[in-house]
Amino acid sequence: MTAIVAALVGLVSVFSMSTPTAQAAEATRAGASSAADVRATAWTPVISPFYTDRERRFPSVDTEERNLLIDLCPSERLCVAAGEGNGLHTVYYLYYCTERSLTNFIGDGSAKNAQIDSATARLLNQNRVIRVSLDPDPDPVRIDWDPIYYIDPC
Repeated sequence: MTAIVAALVGLVSVFSMSTPTAQAAEATRAGASSAADVRATAWTPVISPFYTDRERRFPSVDTEERNLLIDLCPSERLCVAAGEGNGLHTVYYLYYCTERSLTNFIGDGSAKNAQIDSATARLLNQNRVIRVSLDPDPDPVRIDWDPIYYIDPC
């Protein structure tokens, strides 16, 4: 009988202990409670295709740097910023006029169309219907990325 009680006590103590995965899941449900928890919930905003010869990507920048990168968007570029879910942002400087797919562009972000010759950028929903048109403008604008699945820089 003593052996059975000892075995039950051992099983209860094993199952009552939280595993790291269970702790991370609980932290996500309850709201991130530490920097490690925040990093565990982060994502990476991706634009595809992305052309590295004339385009730039700035990952994991803080809000101040994101604002500066968008404000300094070079001429002939469409610049967009999206959050990473951890307080950091990814900024893209797009050059080529090719429709792109967006992945993990979630929540609020920003964009600035610094193109020339009246090139209008178009942000499209999942059915490729234009949701936002961005004419060239020296001022950045806030973008709700949730309904946007595609981007056509010009």
